[in-house]
Amino acid sequence: MIIIADTHLSPTKGNIPEFFQMLDTFKKNNEDLVFLGDIFDLWIALPRYESDFHRKFLAWCREQRNHRIIGFIEGNHEFFVAEERKKSFSWCSNASEWRDENGNLFAHGDRINRKDRNYLFFRKLSKNKITKILIRHLPFGPSLAESLKLGLKKTNQKFRGNLPEDEIAKFAEARFAGDVKTIFVGHFHWKYHYRNVQNKALYIVPDWYCTGQVTLYEKKTGRVGIYRWKELSRLLSGESAE
Repeated sequence: MIIIADTHLSPTKGNIPEFFQMLDTFKKNNEDLVFLGDIFDLWIALPRYESDFHRKFLAWCREQRNHRIIGFIEGNHEFFVAEERKKSFSWCSNASEWRDENGNLFAHGDRINRKDRNYLFFRKLSKNKITKILIRHLPFGPSLAESLKLGLKKTNQKFRGNLPEDEIAKFAEARFAGDVKTIFVGHFHWKYHYRNVQNKALYIVPDWYCTGQVTLYEKKTGRVGIYRWKELSRLLSGESAE
């Protein structure tokens, strides 16, 4: 299973062509793929807000779900994807977490730090039915959408740059008390893992946006590896390193 987080695709950042180049190379393997959110710097999954690159991504996922599992969990930069575009994926969720039948849990991670009350309040204001109606129907919807984007940049500034290890541990242990064995989290733009005394583990997936890295989870062995995407593509295809 390949896990990809926080690519933050945007025309202004110039990272869209490389992302789709990566997806094209991953067609050569049969690994399941899970997208842990913030794939786009802003994705409002309503007709007048989606661009060609949103539609291209959805088309790729629809095609590939016929060959493998394609999972998607909404990040804080994505709005209404699970409600409007769920059929493009094998599974798609706007919940705080999603777990499979094998004891693996996936979360974007933006709701882990319960001390970040400003962000949690902003999230409630921006991700609800009323906001969706306003954006979809009213003439000032695009202005509201731009306000959402600016709001994302202004929230949780106090907590940026610091990894809330205590909150992460609390989150992990609460899930490990059940049948969860392995957790994968995005959002934090860190490479980090937490392991408890029962050898259950939480991994923060490094952000693709800054590192070009993705995570490979070998379900049969439980092994987790971090690779630059070109390196992983060569590894899975059996090619030798350059």
